[in-house]
Amino acid sequence: MQSRLLTAMLLGTLAFSANAQDDGRPTWSLRASIAGQDLIGEWELSQLSSGASKEEVLSSALVSQVGVAQGAALQIQVKLVNPSGVVTDVTGSPKLMYRPKACLTVAANGTATVAQASDSLWPCDKGAPIPLTIIYADQSAGVAAVNMYLMKVD
Repeated sequence: MQSRLLTAMLLGTLAFSANAQDDGRPTWSLRASIAGQDLIGEWELSQLSSGASKEEVLSSALVSQVGVAQGAALQIQVKLVNPSGVVTDVTGSPKLMYRPKACLTVAANGTATVAQASDSLWPCDKGAPIPLTIIYADQSAGVAAVNMYLMKVD
């Protein structure tokens, strides 16, 4: 009886682990920019890393952090890229969700504000990192895309 239970648990674990991971790349992606400057996100860095050296990837990751000023108000422009490469501007879409961290807040229309000063939870000093995740979800069309960006305080 114990061996059957152990076998069932092992098979269940193997079946779950095989289905829980999908190594395929997403078919839809997001591109974002602020004041005409493209943000380089996780998606763009993953595209680069497939054929680049470690030094090139590290260098790209370091320059990918766009600088923003304390107290600045910025409009985040977002574009959705379909599997064929067709780009659609979705800035301000209600299907966009913003998940800012640190000293950044983002309104539903994509207007971002960088805090003037640090608070007790997040530093907002020069050089402090500002992570931002942008999600596009259109349940009726079956489209979902996400990209993560890293900015820094100038």
